[in-house]
Amino acid sequence: MTEIEARLQRLEDIETLRRMKHETYCGLIDRGVCKGKRELIRPLLDRFTADIVADFTGVGVFHGSDAANFFIEAVPNMLSWSQHRVGNEVIDVQGDTADATWSLFVPAVSTELGPFGKKGPLILIGRYLEDYVRQSGMWKWRRIRAEFDVFATADKLWSEALWSGQ
Repeated sequence: MTEIEARLQRLEDIETLRRMKHETYCGLIDRGVCKGKRELIRPLLDRFTADIVADFTGVGVFHGSDAANFFIEAVPNMLSWSQHRVGNEVIDVQGDTADATWSLFVPAVSTELGPFGKKGPLILIGRYLEDYVRQSGMWKWRRIRAEFDVFATADKLWSEALWSGQ
């Protein structure tokens, strides 16, 4: 592969990962939550490696695709509405592996099964730290870590929100 072909491949990989995050992760979870249909989330599960580690700070750490799939499929039971907003991404590709950091802002509505045990508006602010691997020509998540700086019910004032940052 020539240098220009390698650079073009890297840019195409970055765009693939960007679309995967926006469409496959955020879009499928939000549509599944809003419609209350777990089956809308299932295409996302094919993008997890068998040994994925999914760490959602304060909610749980899930090792392996079965555990991560169980959690992701349970999200529509915990939230009745969500709109993931991710951006300011920094994506680094090294051949068939990559890592990324995404800024995260998620307004949501919790059910009584959600993280605060009651129905109501939530606000999540922080970042996703992710590792990817290309397997059989398809990019997959190997690690997802959500680090929340603000994880609070939206009925609180900003000054009362849980701040977990340093």
